[in-house]
Amino acid sequence: MPRQNRFRHQSYVAWGQPPIPTKVATVTREQVAEIDVGTTLRRLRIRTVIFVHGTFVGDDPFGLAQRLDELSESVPAMLRPALKVIAMEAWGHVLRGINQRISDKVFGEVGSFQDEYLNEFRRLLGGDAPSVERFDWSSGNNHLSRAEAAVELFNRLTDLPPDAIRDRVLLWGHSHAGNVFALLTNLLANDRAAVLKFFEAGGSIAERSAAWQTARQRLAAAPTPHPLAKGLNIVTFGTPVRYGWDRDGYARLLHVCNHRPVNGQREFLAKPAMPQTLDEIVQAKFGDWVQSMGIAGTDLIPMVQDERAADRALRELLETDLGLPEVDTENSVIDHLLPMVRDKVRAKLNELQVLLNRWRSGPRVPSDGDAAWLFDYGTDEIALFGHGVYMKRTWLPFHATRVTEWLRQTWEP
Repeated sequence: MPRQNRFRHQSYVAWGQPPIPTKVATVTREQVAEIDVGTTLRRLRIRTVIFVHGTFVGDDPFGLAQRLDELSESVPAMLRPALKVIAMEAWGHVLRGINQRISDKVFGEVGSFQDEYLNEFRRLLGGDAPSVERFDWSSGNNHLSRAEAAVELFNRLTDLPPDAIRDRVLLWGHSHAGNVFALLTNLLANDRAAVLKFFEAGGSIAERSAAWQTARQRLAAAPTPHPLAKGLNIVTFGTPVRYGWDRDGYARLLHVCNHRPVNGQREFLAKPAMPQTLDEIVQAKFGDWVQSMGIAGTDLIPMVQDERAADRALRELLETDLGLPEVDTENSVIDHLLPMVRDKVRAKLNELQVLLNRWRSGPRVPSDGDAAWLFDYGTDEIALFGHGVYMKRTWLPFHATRVTEWLRQTWEP
């Protein structure tokens, strides 16, 4: 997205060419870069590295089972055969069944950045600097949770000891942590009117939250853009394409995704997340299924009333310019229903068709960033449907050296 993005959402487009420099390649663990990670990051003045987990680590890791259940249950029985044709009717049940079969051992390594992972990264650094820490957030699959995380992360960054003019920070995020970062860049761009709308959308949640109020005051007192943006380096791993990024809110931005090209289509596009067969999803046949699935339309609505109100207001702000793909509203069966039922059913079916059309665009590469790496990690990497490979310690030397080398090249051309 451009400078002065002002919290605009990215649209879903089946790109003819990728919008940012994109590398598509098959990789192995042994392909580490010949570089000293700690020495290089210290030379680049990276003072702090912050690891941030994503959303899909709970009982319903993709935040989709409940969504599919709601959509399916709202459709009359006479239309269920149509849902079966597009393989949607039973997916809520299927996804929950998959989750129950995933062992605690698998979740233990790939669900979040655990202490062992951070300690392994510290070992690669070979010294006390940069400092390494983990930033935890609620992990809720909705706009409000991600907005709250962006606010809290902004406060954490402003509390860090580094000199914002001289020193740099590296954010390393999995899954929707990348979308927390995207919101953060819009905050750091610090367009006064846009930031005001953001905090107003937080409603009563923002008004009574010390974190929201602190962030609002700090941004109001800071220049535009915020000085922290000059030294902010960001790497995302398996982040679903959602919010737009503001180029004034970061220094360097790299996206990494587990991807396997599909025969007959452009190599940088994903196969639509739905419909796919159960085997294709479980075996991650086309790469990170969760990354391609978790786009706009797959959020869960908060349970608490004031949280629902804030989430709705944030959705109206963040999805204002998202746009809707064209859908076919004609259906002779629906037309014969009672008016109050007909309108509800049509709305739900339109919502479902919009989501399917967005999936068909094959979102893998965001509109903004300095580079995107679409890596085929191999057919053995199927944890969390291809979404867990980034969290494995066996891949950390590969990721750490490659990211460090990329940072060196961008900061020291």
